[in-house]
Amino acid sequence: MSRIEHHSAFGILIYYLIYIIWTRSLIVPSYYFNAIVYFSLLPDFDVIYYFFKSKGRLKLTMEYQHHLNSLTHYPLIFSHVIIIFIISVIINFYPLYFLISVIGIYGGHFIIDTIASGDGIMWGKNPFRRKKYTRFINKYCDKTDGYHGRYWDARYRQTKMYKTGNYAVIVVLIIISFHILNLYISIGLSTRTPRSSLFSLIIFFLILLYFGLRNPKEKWLREPPEGRYSDYRVNMEYINGLSESNRKNHIEKHQGLLEKIYKIKSEETI
Repeated sequence: MSRIEHHSAFGILIYYLIYIIWTRSLIVPSYYFNAIVYFSLLPDFDVIYYFFKSKGRLKLTMEYQHHLNSLTHYPLIFSHVIIIFIISVIINFYPLYFLISVIGIYGGHFIIDTIASGDGIMWGKNPFRRKKYTRFINKYCDKTDGYHGRYWDARYRQTKMYKTGNYAVIVVLIIISFHILNLYISIGLSTRTPRSSLFSLIIFFLILLYFGLRNPKEKWLREPPEGRYSDYRVNMEYINGLSESNRKNHIEKHQGLLEKIYKIKSEETI
């Protein structure tokens, strides 16, 4: 999980860089920006499911652990977009168009969620074997590791990744503004031009940047009642679903935490 404006901004920047190298042009078709934002946020569309599951009372607490439970956060479920892109390159059929989904989903979302996330991403998880898991990969996560929902968000704001994400949003706003200016210069004031979608993106980023810069509520800065690391590290379904070697490594790594958690639980049942 990361802030949605950061997912979108990183997706746009990665694609824009590739586009410039590929075409040697600074001008991207305007609707590409909207498509990249869509695909960068696609894995997080599972929030709609959780919203209805919680009967419209979605609470982003420590229980919100969609990287463990959601099909949309298993990278292999989207592997077909890579195959389609490779085919488009081979037959030379709009490869830059099909690259959008690859960069959005993997570059804008999964790679970012592998950095400074609450748990990380299971890159090797087979989405069609529900009770079989692989290890999470999570880098540069000293402050955020083990937190979820708004507890994670409050700590993410204290990381270098958060600052980098905000800078990425600012750069994207400059790029979009440049494209709007180019449309005015090259096309004129025709109402048929796609400027409106670009203006909508600017509003989108500005609103989310505003909320992202606001200080979190004090309660989210406190330690969660269930404690840090109350996630896949002590989830027996996850542990039992690991391969034998990964399970052994996981138990050795988190032995102290597992003993502490299950000792407390056993005392509560007495």
